[in-house]
Amino acid sequence: MKLKKILLPLMAVFIIGCSSDDAGIPVVEEIDPVDFIVIGENANSVVQLTYEASSDSEQSFNLTEEINVGLDYLTLRQSGDLISFYSFADGAFSLAQKNLRTNQTNTYDDFFANSPGRSVAWGINNDTNVFFGFFGPNNARNLGIQDVQLEGTDSNDVTIDFDIDFVFQPLLYDDKVYFAYRDNQNNYKFTFYNTLTRMSGPILNFGPIPISFLVSDVGDIVIIENGTSPNLGNYDPESLALLDETPLNFGTALSQGPIPGAVLVGNRFYYARPTIQPARLFAEPAIFDLTTQEDFQIDLTGIITELEQEIETDITITTLVFSATKNVFLVGYRLLQTGVSGGVLQISTDGKLIKNVEVRFFPTFFVQD
Repeated sequence: MKLKKILLPLMAVFIIGCSSDDAGIPVVEEIDPVDFIVIGENANSVVQLTYEASSDSEQSFNLTEEINVGLDYLTLRQSGDLISFYSFADGAFSLAQKNLRTNQTNTYDDFFANSPGRSVAWGINNDTNVFFGFFGPNNARNLGIQDVQLEGTDSNDVTIDFDIDFVFQPLLYDDKVYFAYRDNQNNYKFTFYNTLTRMSGPILNFGPIPISFLVSDVGDIVIIENGTSPNLGNYDPESLALLDETPLNFGTALSQGPIPGAVLVGNRFYYARPTIQPARLFAEPAIFDLTTQEDFQIDLTGIITELEQEIETDITITTLVFSATKNVFLVGYRLLQTGVSGGVLQISTDGKLIKNVEVRFFPTFFVQD
């Protein structure tokens, strides 16, 4: 009886001690893989792959056979569920489209002949119209937008500005085509074309400061002034009035024009941070906290090194984006040994590799939700 009275308190102390120790150990939250849609290429075809995480299954589509997309297409645009491939041959533009939700396809062969008096810089589209940014007439460096109906003959021209040196790629959001350009006085400017009113918006002039831009999670236009004292400003999407601004305590070196794969959610800026060249990678995933001014860079080089040791071949990164809806970085890569196969890395915001999905092509474009 005495032994029993002694052992019971000791066991209780031991159990309480173990519980106390367990409480001090941080619980590692396991992050599940996510679904994604990616476009890429192999030796002969442009490919679409839809990956379903719950069943770890995939479905692939040969877009070269399905909508006659060649490997030499000019560019790929996304507008909601619609993806559009642009190509150019014999003086005319063609368009091949697919709705990823309904799988409906459309092709518009030679739908727009390039005028000899105009120089087309880019094209972007919604479901019904294509919007071309062009210089002209003839050799003039005037910047304009030509609004062309896909099914029909309706066309509309709007002059944007004069004496322009260069126009950067556009971004279509909420019925407006936003774009930046540089004039011949080295002024960086920003404006939009309203696809509903068919008129241009106000022009912002940032002087000699190169700019990058994106759309925030609440629909504001975010413009980043690069350089030695970078600054992030939120602008009203209708009036382009400045709403607020925040300094960025890091060397931006971001691509001018729209920032591929970058997202601003609340006070966090998720982006591909360019690496100082020469370097093995062109960029690595990073998260900048606007409040604390801290920049967290994910060690993508370390993840790749471990993967190369596992698969026993070298790889190179082809594309990198952040998915705000899935809260993960998606990184496409190519196997250097084969050149035409690769995979997709899913990486958490704390820098952990969630999943490596091997594919029989190399990814070039992630479809965003």
